[in-house]
Amino acid sequence: MIPKAVCRLCRPPRKLLPFSNRPRFGHGEERLPCYSYQMDEGIETNRQVPRFRQISGPFFRSVLVDRVKDVLAPHMPESAGRYHRPGQATLYMSPKLEWAMIAVSGYIREDGRPRVVVPLMVGVAHVLDQHDEEACRAIGVDRELSNAPWRAALEAGEEPPSWRNSDAARASGADGIVDRSRMIPGGWHVNLFRWNHHGGPSVEVCGEPVAITLSRDGPKWGL
Repeated sequence: MIPKAVCRLCRPPRKLLPFSNRPRFGHGEERLPCYSYQMDEGIETNRQVPRFRQISGPFFRSVLVDRVKDVLAPHMPESAGRYHRPGQATLYMSPKLEWAMIAVSGYIREDGRPRVVVPLMVGVAHVLDQHDEEACRAIGVDRELSNAPWRAALEAGEEPPSWRNSDAARASGADGIVDRSRMIPGGWHVNLFRWNHHGGPSVEVCGEPVAITLSRDGPKWGL
């Protein structure tokens, strides 16, 4: 059977179960995700429990060719991004090979540095899904802030508005946050805040790197 990424709507459990039987797949192969949704009934309490999305299965991460061996390592201390302040850990992934390529296509056309996509197998993770407006509102996340240009804010010496959302998601106890793509219709990506330690999901490499090749006359953010 082909492994599939699974997505469930649930409250975070007390203990994450280990992910086992992780099959490996070959060079360039893609495993499309499927989704099922389930709301845990939970226990009645006086405190509102954050509503997270449960994901697992194969994902794809784009990295510089010279960073392949460090594909699961945190960013450099001075690095910052849409959902991480300098020094914060974030693992950016996509559920589809093509989406992972498109996500970095603009950077490749800007700096000319070659990149590859590395297949990963992700264990059970509980993430804030920004498709879920109610879940976002419950912890004070304004989804529109995530769409603001984060690089322009940094260049202007300002704090990217999306950092407020990642701060809220981290504070809520989520393993990560789902980012709605601004370039891919219906596309999305996952940013894990923790993995392979501190109660985060397991993540391991499960295939060979796939080279990213862009067309000469394609759009900046496209293949």
